[in-house]
Amino acid sequence: MKLRTIGVAVLLALSLTACGQDEEAASQAISDSIMESNDQTFEVTQEEADCVGDGMVEEIGVDQLTEYGIITEDLEANDGIENVKMSEGDAGSAADVMAGCADIKELFTSAMGELPEEAQQCVEENLSDEVLHNFLTAVFMNDQEAGNQELMGALQECLGPQG
Repeated sequence: MKLRTIGVAVLLALSLTACGQDEEAASQAISDSIMESNDQTFEVTQEEADCVGDGMVEEIGVDQLTEYGIITEDLEANDGIENVKMSEGDAGSAADVMAGCADIKELFTSAMGELPEEAQQCVEENLSDEVLHNFLTAVFMNDQEAGNQELMGALQECLGPQG
């Protein structure tokens, strides 16, 4: 009887270790992917990338991230999130992770380049946490049109006359 209990305990310990290794590998794959796509437009630190990887695994889980195609069955990162279509709840969680790990507003405003002072103030006032959250949620739901509408709606008055 004791031998059976020990055997079950060993199996449980091994499966928990494997699960932890999967989570670590998935998190690392996401972090590495972010760092590989890092460029002058969106500059992210290693710490921020690690935070996003850990947060995505913790909040969404390895199985769901695999199902969404963010990571492969081999726990490697897929190429980008262009075809990722998360549920609204998971997309919101992913947006929360991004916002909790990096200054999303700073990333966006830096990517816009040098703006006149008046336009810069307008962007600062209109690019709220809610707008950025809604934008990111839409992107993770594979609804770039809604995301762009959210973003452009907030920034329209800052960009000057259209036409």
